[in-house]
This record gives sequence, C-alpha cells and structure tokens, in this order.
Amino acid sequence: MNSLEILETLCMQPTVSFYEHRVAREIANILAANGIQQRRDRWGNVIAHLDGNDSLPPLVFVAHMDHPGFEAIEAVEIDEDEEIIYAEPRGGLGTRAYDVGTSVQVIAQNGNTLFGTIESHTHLRHAGRFARADRVTIRPDENGFGPKPSQLTYPAAVLLDLPSFRLDGDMIRARQLDDLAGCATILAGLIDVNSGKTNTRPIMGLFTRAEEVGLIGAALSASDETIPKDSIVVSVETSLKSENAKQGRGVVIRVGDRMTTFDHEAEAVLQSAAHRISEHGNKDGIRFQRALMGAGGCEASAFKAYGYSVTGTSFPLGAWHNTEDDGSIVPEYIHKDDFRSGVALITEAMRDDGEPPHNDPLRQLASFPETGAMRLRETLG
Repeated sequence: MNSLEILETLCMQPTVSFYEHRVAREIANILAANGIQQRRDRWGNVIAHLDGNDSLPPLVFVAHMDHPGFEAIEAVEIDEDEEIIYAEPRGGLGTRAYDVGTSVQVIAQNGNTLFGTIESHTHLRHAGRFARADRVTIRPDENGFGPKPSQLTYPAAVLLDLPSFRLDGDMIRARQLDDLAGCATILAGLIDVNSGKTNTRPIMGLFTRAEEVGLIGAALSASDETIPKDSIVVSVETSLKSENAKQGRGVVIRVGDRMTTFDHEAEAVLQSAAHRISEHGNKDGIRFQRALMGAGGCEASAFKAYGYSVTGTSFPLGAWHNTEDDGSIVPEYIHKDDFRSGVALITEAMRDDGEPPHNDPLRQLASFPETGAMRLRETLG
C-alpha cells in the first residue's frame, strides 16, 4: 500500500474520542501485514517498534486515532411509536454542527448504524471557531430502514454524516483527516524504513486515543513512561491553515502549539532530514515550511509536560474539525503536495543516525568566532 492508500483505508473507518477501535484495528492489520512489531498499552494506544541501536535515544512519532463527534448516551421513548437519542459532544465542533437538521450517523460498537439528524440542543457556549452544548437530541431518519434507537447498544459513537474520503484536484478531502493523516504518514514511514532496514535509532510509532478531549491517551502514555524517557517525540499532526502556514507549500515543521513552544534539539532531527532531502535535488518539488501553529494543542505538549524532548510537524488543514471558514460543516482537506512532503520528511527523519547535525545554526553560533574576535580587539578604543 502506498501512503494515499493507507490514508484512504484509515479514513473509511469511523472514529470518535473513546471509539477508536476500528482505526486501531486497521493500523494493527497494516503493521502485521508488513512484519512490524506492535503492542497495546493498558490504555489501548497502539505502539509499533523497529529495532535499532539501543545506545541511541529512540525517535517516537505520535499521532492520534480519534476525531471530534458526539457520544450517544441513551435512547428515550417519546410515545409508543417514537424514540429519540440523547448524545453529548466529544471534542470541539463548529456552531453549525449543532444546527437542527444536521445529518449524523450513530454507530454502535457491534457495527449497527442508525442515520439521523440533530433535532435540538442545550444552550451553546462559544469558544473561537467552536461551540459546545451539554446535550443534543438526535431523531432517527423517517425512512423505515435500519435499527430503532432502542435496538442499539449504548454508549455509542456519533459522527457527522460526511463523505469519508475523496481526491479532488490538488486536495484530499475526508471526514476525519485530523489526525488520520498523521497516522497514515507514520505508517508509510515505518513500512518504508522497515522494508529497507534503513534506520539506525530505535523507531516507534505511537497511535493514541482520546486526543480531542484533552490529550488523554498521550498524557497517560507519558505518565506511564510507555516510551523511554530519553526519547525524542515527534507529533505528526494537522492544524488550521494560515498566512504563515499555507496549503500547497509543504508540510510544516512545527515549532510550537497553543500551549507551548517545542525543543530545538528535537527539531534539529527534522531540519536535518529536510536538508538531506533538499541536497538530493528536490526533484519531486518537495517543500517544507516552518511555523508556530497556535490554533490548537497537540500531543507534543502532553509529552513535554512530563519532561520529554519534543518537536512536531503539521499539515495545513482546511475546514478544521469539519468547520469551514464561513462556518459550514464540510469534510476537512489538505493539499496532496503537503501530504507527500510530510511522508517524505517523516520517513527521512526515521533514518536519523544520531550524529549532531552539521547544519545546526546553534552549533555554528557556539563555535568561537575567531575572525570577529580579532576584529573587535583591533578596534578597541
């Protein structure tokens, strides 16, 4: 499978915070098919591992398997022939996701699916692009097909009823690119590096749960020290496009998020990988950007809070959390070239040999500037 095929496979699976099991299963299947070691931690995070020189700090690439949506709590009988579903939001959604008539899918853990629409909600509390309500009411479609609300098992995942995946000119559009694009990128890199045994360091892929409701899977992993404490952690994410991070100009080397700035020593791994790719002629037009993407938080911050060295990448994302700039509810989208450059960057970063990068500007600043010193001495008054 190539990177786009991996991404499509993941995007076809529904996922909401706490209901990532279908994506986790696909990731496990892809890893197994490519002979890559894997395990689950006690929280259900998926951990892939490539052996390397154990004297070097591991490189750990992190992405989350969930996406904002709702959680169906219970079915309620209104009268003898009428039932509705009460649900609660899980993660940030745009205001219009709560509009009466918004189409949703209720997906029980046994796979039964009910199509319905938002009928009502409690008072909305606005926060920037997003809003939150304590509860929404979902009314089943009146088409006579599918299970009744009382025939589902609860709690259950509720997704916005949007197209799962499609290629549209230069854009990749999907219901859940945040952060299945990151998961697909890591998988593509692991497969490439494992097939050629081209890594020097130990490499890990960490696919986490419940990021959208507070970085929960990542924070628990960091607290448990599921990965070695000397690891360099690379968050592979999407984040809202901006004037500083435009679509079509390449993946972003992310220097920070809404909560914190990241670490220079860790970023040097990505900068060295970008330099090696550029040195090889850049024949495929692969480009990179560098920016602080502060619209949201990412899992690098969760690991930084527990003392890890962190850095990150991000795909400039349109319709973040399915909310377009005009407020409409649509599939998310990223540029094909950005996705391609992100896969190239992460794959090359996995080949890092642990040596100090020659192009690190801080190393150059730290070397004694003898010529400048001589000139200063000559011009002392």
